[in-house]
Amino acid sequence: MSLLRIRDLNVQFHDKEKGQEAVRHLSFDAAPGEIVGIMGESGSGKSTAMQAVLGLLPDCAETVCGEILLGDADITPPLPGESRKEYERKMDCIRGDKIAMVFQNPQTSLNPTVKIGRQIVETIRAHSHCSRTAARRRAAELLDMAGIHDGESQMDKYPFELSGGMCQRVEIAIALSCEPELLIADEPTTALDATVQKQMLELFRRIVQETGTAVLFVSHDLGVIASLCDRALVMHDGTLAEEGPVEDIFYNPQHAYTKTLLAHAKELQKLSACRVNQKKLLEVTHVSRCFAAPGRRDMTEAVRDVTFHIQRGETFGLVGESGCGKSTLARMVTGILAPTCGTVLYEGKAQSVRPGEQNRRVQMVFQNPYASLNPRMTVRDMLEEPLLLNTNMTEQERREKVDRMLALVGLEPEEAQRYPRAFSGGERQRIGIARALMLEPGLLVCDEPVSALDMPIQEQILELLEELQDRRGITCLFISHDLNVVKRISGRIGVMYAGSIVEMGQTKDVYNDPWHPYTKALLSSVLVPDPVKARRKKGMPHREEQKAEAFDAEGCPFAHRCGYALECCYTDRPKSCRFDGREVACFLYSEEYTGKRSRDYRMTSQI
Repeated sequence: MSLLRIRDLNVQFHDKEKGQEAVRHLSFDAAPGEIVGIMGESGSGKSTAMQAVLGLLPDCAETVCGEILLGDADITPPLPGESRKEYERKMDCIRGDKIAMVFQNPQTSLNPTVKIGRQIVETIRAHSHCSRTAARRRAAELLDMAGIHDGESQMDKYPFELSGGMCQRVEIAIALSCEPELLIADEPTTALDATVQKQMLELFRRIVQETGTAVLFVSHDLGVIASLCDRALVMHDGTLAEEGPVEDIFYNPQHAYTKTLLAHAKELQKLSACRVNQKKLLEVTHVSRCFAAPGRRDMTEAVRDVTFHIQRGETFGLVGESGCGKSTLARMVTGILAPTCGTVLYEGKAQSVRPGEQNRRVQMVFQNPYASLNPRMTVRDMLEEPLLLNTNMTEQERREKVDRMLALVGLEPEEAQRYPRAFSGGERQRIGIARALMLEPGLLVCDEPVSALDMPIQEQILELLEELQDRRGITCLFISHDLNVVKRISGRIGVMYAGSIVEMGQTKDVYNDPWHPYTKALLSSVLVPDPVKARRKKGMPHREEQKAEAFDAEGCPFAHRCGYALECCYTDRPKSCRFDGREVACFLYSEEYTGKRSRDYRMTSQI
């Protein structure tokens, strides 16, 4: 028996940017206790269809549908020209009560000025007649159910005091507050690192088992769909390209688009070719960065005693959980932040937080292409701005250079007069790369440049970076929480945890034979576009409060989560041990704690 039944859903936008049909003739069902994955690239109509089910589309959207049934309730949108009053009254009772939605970015869907406990309590009381005390008790239960330990103590915190994973858990708790029959999750794990992502998927699976809720899970990450879903819908250009059990979709795809989508996913599984150059371009030596903790006089170390180098012409990958210090380290490399101690040398010269020629040789590509471009400036104005501030070029010379850079990143020079809103996510990221290249930098720092993009666009951006590296010899520091992406683009890799690099080496060696327990746990959480393999992934036990405690501890920051921890791991901080181009910060590899070794001993993984 179907819980949700959709027949012939069509959505068309009537505005300046979108004059085409976003969804065409979409029909599918969802049963109670079933997890249905909806996958496809950006612009395929996934989110638009989900918003149409909830009646959340803007006024410029015209929705025509044969039928939408939720159980016995008919929630078919009215035809154009018909009165919407009765439909809106009906949907006011349906939204939150029978259908709930978890959005992609919890930082924008949660009110930053209201404590999380109050936000959950208000949602419960809006849909049920209960006292504030009972609602608060229920809110604490929901937080515990969503994986936030000791929910009662967390209720008085504001969203900005919580990590991204915890905010996503709060959003799920709000969505579950009225026990909906249908839960719509729109890209809820896109911005999360591998370990937190795996926990969120386990949470969704547990919710379905315990409550019998049906879930529509929208994602462009095929590994997530393969790991979680019972059935999958593949959307392309607003239409349903293919539908079936997850195993059939991944192992025996029928539609040409599905085959292309899976091929792009497999491309991200490949290892990058290692470029060898003995000359060091960037040297980071014993760098630390401290920040004052809010409301406290003491300082918190965001980055602690980090040392690494990048050779000219190579791509060095940096991976780790959210909050481990990757972006802080990137800002010190670019000169945006000054190290509390240690040195950052570019071509043997120290980086400065003051503007200058040295800093212009290092440029940054940011994570969110929607937020990093000024919506009120044309593409030409944005690309010319660095030249106006830093060079004496004439107007004609600036125009010619902008045209060359747009052509270099695969865009037409005629598009320079358009505003960012006229471009897709992948095109905006290309514009961000073009802007970073305007001053001819020697080092490009890419901070999560493809995390918000779907797999085909990810592959395009990675191929573009490789092409630029081959043609211009650009060196790249590539930061990401997506280990598949780092594996695809980097020749060497550093694994970061709680402000320190715990393992470093050739990407192939680290992926095929991890030495540090955290690296092994991180790789065990990476999902692949294969249902059987993805469901075998176990991930690692994780609690947010343990992570915070370990971060400030004197011992190894990973000791509380490590299955190989020694007694010394809780009292002393391990130093980095080097073995033939491989570095690992773990007592298991130290002679001081494991005994002397013969001179011809060849180190292998101790875990």
